[in-house]
Amino acid sequence: MQSKENDMFGGLTDIPRLSSYEEALAHLNSTDPIKGTGVNAGIRPLCNTPKGRRKAQYFIRKKRHPAAASKQAIECVLYDTPVVTFIEDGTIYIDMSYPSNTTHAFISEILCGYRVGCCFRDGKTWLHCRGKDWWLPHGYGVTFKVVGDGIEPVRPRLMDRYVVNRSKAKEVYAKYEAFTSHCVTVSKLVDPKNVYLSRNGGGTVYFDLLQTAEPNSEWSGAINAVLADAVVFLPAYDYNTRTARNTYTLTAKKVRQVILDKLKHEHAEEIFEVAKASTGVYTTSLNEEYIR
Repeated sequence: MQSKENDMFGGLTDIPRLSSYEEALAHLNSTDPIKGTGVNAGIRPLCNTPKGRRKAQYFIRKKRHPAAASKQAIECVLYDTPVVTFIEDGTIYIDMSYPSNTTHAFISEILCGYRVGCCFRDGKTWLHCRGKDWWLPHGYGVTFKVVGDGIEPVRPRLMDRYVVNRSKAKEVYAKYEAFTSHCVTVSKLVDPKNVYLSRNGGGTVYFDLLQTAEPNSEWSGAINAVLADAVVFLPAYDYNTRTARNTYTLTAKKVRQVILDKLKHEHAEEIFEVAKASTGVYTTSLNEEYIR
């Protein structure tokens, strides 16, 4: 058990390296509570060094842990959140209620002995340890066990990845082929700039009314919404003439892309299938934005 003296993670110095309930308990017992009558009186600082004891935002305490059948536990607390908890059964509980770079650094410092590195990847929290990567869902906690020289989740949380079922997607898209073709035809007849400047955010689109073979009253508003989203606007300015040189483009390819995107949102349950990510492997989310 030792403290790091170098400021590697935005001010998280003097954080002890702990690897077990026994080490955490020994550290707790060797740390005198803060004296006095102030708001921090009585707490035991996590950083038990002359400089570290002034960092009352990091402290250590002993409590029963509800996630482990109320077994005794030592909590390493960051800003009132027990981020890393060592439980007497040998497991380690990591709380990701408040994901941040500071939270990640706190975890990485305490569990440094296991060669743990915690960080954001594509907006999600991942913990790397001994060649494996583990997802820590935001707002939840994950219990780890010691495996060899590292740690692994007792029950790994695997990310849901949403894969397109091509045959079902083809069936869905076919229902809107007449509407799609009509949108493409109209896109060739309009001025992209006027379409872009006259966009109004659109309204509710009743997709079932777009499946007809011939245009109906619902098509007009839906076509306007599609074309407005399909216009690619590139701002530019000519400093010599002090005039705007903005460009507005509208292509058939972009129109079809916009329609397919809208249909993926509308028919997500039909188009997508859930595929669990592999265990211990970093995985990016897939089509998560279409799932309500």
